[in-house]
Amino acid sequence: MKETSLTRQIVVRMFLSLLILLVLVTPILYIITTRFYAEDLIRIVRDNGITNPHLDLQRDTLTGLFIQFFTIVIAVMIAMFLVLQHVPQKLWRPFRLTLERMGAFNVEKGTVPDLPQTNVKEFSQLNQMLTEMMEKSVKSYRLEKEFTENASHELQTPLAVAMVEIDNLMQDTTLSEKQLGALQNINVELRHMSRLSRNLLLLSKIKNNQYRQGTAVSVADKIKKLQPMWQSLCVDKTMTFSLDESTLVYCNEVLLESLLNNLVVNAIRHCPSQGKIRVTLKGKTLTVSNGSDGIPLDGEKIFSRFYRGQDALNGAPQKGNGLGLAIVKSICDYHHWTVHYAFEQGRHCFRVTF
Repeated sequence: MKETSLTRQIVVRMFLSLLILLVLVTPILYIITTRFYAEDLIRIVRDNGITNPHLDLQRDTLTGLFIQFFTIVIAVMIAMFLVLQHVPQKLWRPFRLTLERMGAFNVEKGTVPDLPQTNVKEFSQLNQMLTEMMEKSVKSYRLEKEFTENASHELQTPLAVAMVEIDNLMQDTTLSEKQLGALQNINVELRHMSRLSRNLLLLSKIKNNQYRQGTAVSVADKIKKLQPMWQSLCVDKTMTFSLDESTLVYCNEVLLESLLNNLVVNAIRHCPSQGKIRVTLKGKTLTVSNGSDGIPLDGEKIFSRFYRGQDALNGAPQKGNGLGLAIVKSICDYHHWTVHYAFEQGRHCFRVTF
């Protein structure tokens, strides 16, 4: 839909209304003229015996009245056009200034712009409401940012201490197998909580734009750097790489590394034994695929938080906390990239277009 200014829309609608009014008024004007003006003139001609064939008072009267009428209407239309073109420009100036300053508003900077003063009641109310909304947004952003920064330290510290204590207890040779098993289960759950809290904090930081975009990064070099760690996780699986060395992306390097880790580790975790994981980088497209049990995932929910597919053997939710792909989606949205899932030739395929 083509957008036009409010002033132009008012002018166009005003002219259309006047044209419609002219069409409706013209027959009425004709009837009034012939019955009240020309009729009396014709009676005068007849009663006084005027026989000049070139004298047509009815036609002359109609012509004169219509010329006057249309002259007045055209003059009014021109005057209205000039008024509507120039007067609203001044009246709408505070509103345009408000739009400009709102467009430059950035909640991350924490400063609320001063909106212009105006004697128009509606614009003044609008500016007051916008100022209150921006102040609340800045306050909420500041509180959430402080929470995530504090939580990243306060939450991880007790978890780390607890895991160290559990590891120390597990070294005690006097523990029974039952006690050792309980400690192992506690250790597993603590590590799960630690990963979950880190992932949630990472998602929160991404949503709050607390990461800054960095410099050009070679995706192939980053994959090669992470490759040894991925290979160590593939106990009974194989990985193949096909990398385009020329691919450079402008991004935050920490977030790019997180995206690659989450995609590849997710593929390793859900690839069946003796399966193959393929990492392909071609141009601006990264594809990570893995073998499957033949069951495609829900493409609409796969990038939602805490979504986990079903295990093909027992129908239970698959392992993991369900945040890895949600983090991938958030990182892509943050950098204006796109991520897409497809089930092709019995393989789960995730494609990121930089």
